Parts: sequence; structure tokens; C-alpha cells
Amino acid sequence: MNKRYTIQVRETGESASYAPGPVIATIRRVLRAEQIGNFNPLFCTYRGNRRVLVRSLDGDLSDPFRREQGYAQSLYICPARV
Repeated sequence: MNKRYTIQVRETGESASYAPGPVIATIRRVLRAEQIGNFNPLFCTYRGNRRVLVRSLDGDLSDPFRREQGYAQSLYICPARV
């Protein structure tokens, strides 16, 4: 059984700061990992089969050696940044 995580859907923030904008919606999705060299970014689907990078407000999710379990409490996506 795959665990579903709560993920905030946020507007894209200002391009210079890369900070996420306000929350538009909250979704529950299964996360999928993809290995790219030493990194392991997490993705989820949004609006059909569209794959979107999942990020965390607490830290970098793509580094499996540094990410912590607590990062799962602040997951978000910015669908316009694909």
C-alpha cells in the first residue's frame, strides 16, 4: 500500500526569490522518487498525468543523505514552475 502525503498547491512566487506564493489548495498524493545521479527528487501527479516536483519548506528533499522525516510536514508544489 502506498502512503499518501498532504501537499500544498501554491502559486509561483516572484521569479527572483524562488519563494513559494500563497496556498491555492491542499491535495493528498503518493510520492514517486526518481534517481538522478546522487540525487533522488520526489514527484507527484497533478491534474491528470502531469508530473510535478515536490518541494519542502523545511529543506532539500532531493538529497537522500540530508533530508529528514520532518520535511514531510511542509510539502508543496508550484505547478506553474514545471
